[in-house]
Amino acid sequence: MKVVVLGASGEIGKAVAGRLRDRDIEVVAAQRSTGVDAYAGTGLAEAFAGADVVVDCMNVTTTSAKKAIGFFGTVAANVAAAAITAGVGRVVCLSIINAADPAVNAKFGYYQGKAAQEKAYLDALGADRLTIVRSAQWYELARQMLGTMRLGPFAAVPHMRCQPLSAADAAAALTDTVIHRPEGDVEVAGPEVLDLTDIGKAIAQRNGSPRWVLGVRIGGEPIRNGALVPDTPSVVAPTTLDQWLAQEYAA
Repeated sequence: MKVVVLGASGEIGKAVAGRLRDRDIEVVAAQRSTGVDAYAGTGLAEAFAGADVVVDCMNVTTTSAKKAIGFFGTVAANVAAAAITAGVGRVVCLSIINAADPAVNAKFGYYQGKAAQEKAYLDALGADRLTIVRSAQWYELARQMLGTMRLGPFAAVPHMRCQPLSAADAAAALTDTVIHRPEGDVEVAGPEVLDLTDIGKAIAQRNGSPRWVLGVRIGGEPIRNGALVPDTPSVVAPTTLDQWLAQEYAA
């Protein structure tokens, strides 16, 4: 099997590429440093030649709906077209649980981008050549928020009721999906339902900084009140928040 990983320099892409190589699978790490720009559409034909599966782990950091839709929609259209031309059997796309639900993404631009991504892939490839792996939020998201939404001893983390998991567990589920083709799409979530704000507070307490973590209301009421929690996830990841904290912040 030959697998192309788009976004292989990012946290999840790098982890997936490493896990695939550990299973003796040929991996092409497709990123700008290797001459592939999925947004511009350059380098895709060469990277996809002879590939069995393409994994889309591309990401953009933005809260703007226009930018998110433009990025994810364009990348998906370019990747799908190149995959069809190259005869790639399947595309595996990493997305977010319930992000395509209009009630969830109405006030959250990034999720509108993920919705556009899913639609672009499905329209171009159909369900037979597409597998979407929808993940719950990662514990690492709260840590990221502590760094980006910070002022001195204060940090803000959005109230998001979700069923979070570690990025490592998400990478494991994505890798399994690439190797063992499931019937239909996949939802992967963690072992317990939590508020992202509480995860941020737990990280700050373990890390000793920031001193105060404030929960903020952004993204709309559905995000705060459980619309991101899956009904029956395909995969329930094993790592709890306490276990992840112990791993990440070992004394």
